[in-house]
Amino acid sequence: MVEPRIKTANETIESPYSLVPMRKAFNGTFLVAGGYGRQDGINAIAENKADLVVYGRLFLANPDLPKRFALNAPLNKYNRETFYISDPILGYTDYPFLE
Repeated sequence: MVEPRIKTANETIESPYSLVPMRKAFNGTFLVAGGYGRQDGINAIAENKADLVVYGRLFLANPDLPKRFALNAPLNKYNRETFYISDPILGYTDYPFLE
């Protein structure tokens, strides 16, 4: 389920709508997405709001995202202008890994 949240460059604006009713009604593995950061994801799992958290934009910009999360390392910022272009190198494959 995609959380109805707005994520800007500097802040997250929570929506008054919640996935909790859907979580309670669904008996399978429950995945959530929608602007989650590292701590947001940890909290969602700890509070039983989700079984798994999906990271889209963060994963595009951080090909080693699990390692960065494990080390609480800084994240690369994603560049929206390169999300849907036809250049096979720019955007999807040029983000740096941790050293």
